[in-house]
Amino acid sequence: MRKPERDIPNVRFVEFTEDWKKLKVEQISECVTSGSRGWAEYYSTQGAKFIRMTNLDRNNIQLQLSDLKYVLLPSHSSEGKRTALKTGDILISITAELGKIGIVPNNLGEAYINQHVCLVRPNPAYVFPHFLAFGLSTFESHKRLNRLNDSGAKAGLNLGSIKKFSIKTPTISEQKKISGFLEAIATHLTQLRRKHELLQTYKRGVMQKIFSQQIRFKQADGTPFPEWNGKRLKMLGDLKNGFNADKQAFGEGTQFINLMDIFGQNEITKTTLGRVKISSKQIEQYKIQKGDVLFVRSSVKREGVGQSCLVNDDFSDTVYSGFIIRFREHSTELNHLYKKYCFSSAQFRKKLLSLATSSANTNINQESLSNIQLSYPHPKEQEKITNLLSAIDEKIRLISFRIECGEKFKQGLLQKMFV
Repeated sequence: MRKPERDIPNVRFVEFTEDWKKLKVEQISECVTSGSRGWAEYYSTQGAKFIRMTNLDRNNIQLQLSDLKYVLLPSHSSEGKRTALKTGDILISITAELGKIGIVPNNLGEAYINQHVCLVRPNPAYVFPHFLAFGLSTFESHKRLNRLNDSGAKAGLNLGSIKKFSIKTPTISEQKKISGFLEAIATHLTQLRRKHELLQTYKRGVMQKIFSQQIRFKQADGTPFPEWNGKRLKMLGDLKNGFNADKQAFGEGTQFINLMDIFGQNEITKTTLGRVKISSKQIEQYKIQKGDVLFVRSSVKREGVGQSCLVNDDFSDTVYSGFIIRFREHSTELNHLYKKYCFSSAQFRKKLLSLATSSANTNINQESLSNIQLSYPHPKEQEKITNLLSAIDEKIRLISFRIECGEKFKQGLLQKMFV
């Protein structure tokens, strides 16, 4: 007779041998509840922290507190007593993005939650809070939580489903050992993210000083470079609106660069792009080439309009959307990579946004863009600027790669260290 499978994880510390027990959340918790409605009247610029779904991260059990709201409760109000947060409470998003997990740290202070967040208060006799948080954040748990969606097209979890949700647990001592190991990895990733943020901030500061000419470079012999030149974009190159594709034309044919391919990118290289049916005559008219700069022509959010992206690869017969304006330099006054930085500088963005118009979206038209005055230094100084900023970008890229690898490693361990 085949022996029944034991409840043990694939990766385990050698000193532990006991089977894991399957328990429901309600069996290992002191309470399971959710926030109340009607908090809007208590919003304030100070007071108690108000934790929402946006403060929960899909890949991190630590609360994300960069975007905080505050509430100020009147002294006579009993609102919030039921959901005042305590250290070690587990928070679960129960609408929209289901199953994002967070744990309340010991230094959070007075804080409350709204109706979109479920609060699970672990019973320390049965479960260590961080173990429960990590267990609920595994890929398998996330899949199971999403299958409990009780609202059809509108995603939602009810408290009854959360209470009945099962999780397998070892002894408290093993829970603490697992949690300590995973916390060390999470702390390292947090440090990397912080380093990434600091480098991004440093880069913005350096760019601000370079393009306001507070920082200037010198020639090899120590003498200053000439003063910066200034020309309107239309004197440096040609600008052209993109191709307005019919929706029925999508799906096959010529490669097509849309807004989502360039949003948040400083440069675009060969990647998987959409396709669109288009004539050979239109291909010649709208195709891109290495060195082109693509500008977002229209955006729902003001900060999105005018975002620029350098075409930094050789493309074959690739066209671009009508929501994009292409700038193609016909002079040789701008260093290839320098364009990536000068068009994303705060100084150029300020000029561009001053010419943008607003209706349902914020827009910049081809004529307005072509008349923007661009200040730029001698080609040799452009090269020095590009080398410095490229070196910073490379450090940012390497840290991003380490974060990505660390996240994959952590997720792999989560799958193997939990039953």
